[in-house]
Amino acid sequence: MQRYDHGGNIYIHPQPVLDFSSNINPLGYPAGVKEAIIAGLDGFQRYPDASCRELTNAIAFHHDMDPKYIQCGNGAADLIYRICACFAPGKALITAPAFSEYERAVLAYGGQIVQHPLREESYFDVDDGFLDAITNEVQLVFLCSPNNPTGRLIPFAFLLDVAERCQKVGAYLVLDECFIDFTSGQSMVDVMKDYPRLLILRAFTKMYSMAGFRLGYLLCSNVAMLDKISTFGATWSVSGPAQAAGLAALKDADWPKRTRVFIQEEREFLQKSLQDLGLAVFPGEANYLLLKHHMPLYSKLLAQGILVRDCGNYTGLSSLFIRIGVQTRENNLKLITALKEVLHG
Repeated sequence: MQRYDHGGNIYIHPQPVLDFSSNINPLGYPAGVKEAIIAGLDGFQRYPDASCRELTNAIAFHHDMDPKYIQCGNGAADLIYRICACFAPGKALITAPAFSEYERAVLAYGGQIVQHPLREESYFDVDDGFLDAITNEVQLVFLCSPNNPTGRLIPFAFLLDVAERCQKVGAYLVLDECFIDFTSGQSMVDVMKDYPRLLILRAFTKMYSMAGFRLGYLLCSNVAMLDKISTFGATWSVSGPAQAAGLAALKDADWPKRTRVFIQEEREFLQKSLQDLGLAVFPGEANYLLLKHHMPLYSKLLAQGILVRDCGNYTGLSSLFIRIGVQTRENNLKLITALKEVLHG
């Protein structure tokens, strides 16, 4: 059986579970997404626009940029694999811990991994040694801000240093910003034109609760490189329903701001409640939290009907770590109640 290293795998459990293992916006879809899907049903009998023209123009308007800097794909994972296929069999620098698809995609196309371990005592933040690891032998540099699974933002000034270093040695920086809109962090989209070796990953998966639609996009000011990467994707990689849903989601311009306010309040509530129960909580800024306890909690919580992300298969972590998505107050209280039962009986 193929290994599954992510949250949201509710399908293997015989009984219904309350899923805290994935990091989807608990507010659901923006208004208009369901209506757009229903209204477009007859049109989905046709092939979708392989170039995603209307959606690309909407994304360009959303980011105030030229559409030629945008490439749509079947989720961020699809675009990660396209990038790694394009640069195969090069060498990639990846932090540990990090989102597992970076490593899997590099290895799938015969590439080599250079891991840069992060330290628990500094919340697994990226350190200055990462810059030294960007050598002339490295073709790809993967970073995620906020980091998955820690939720920690990488300081903008440090990201600029990394981008400069990549320019100097001839490497490409693949910056995953799929969770940036949940935070107050500054996006590198603002300086993208200054760094033609910067590739920025975005997705509708988390902020717009569209995990099942599979919709992401890649941003880069180097149009020639973007075109080269596109040749490694399937012709109709973005379905008609996904394009319709993406267009509808972007019409609600205030959605990310409303979500940030909601997530911040619930994250702070969860962090305090979890710390009061004796768990070590890493102070992240995304819509999820990394926790540590002296005993594994995954199975014990599952027995209570709560599914969390066991972080034992993250390089650099163990099953003493779990990651939980921030949800509604009602669901967050259910998690707290289950933890009280597990920890204190």
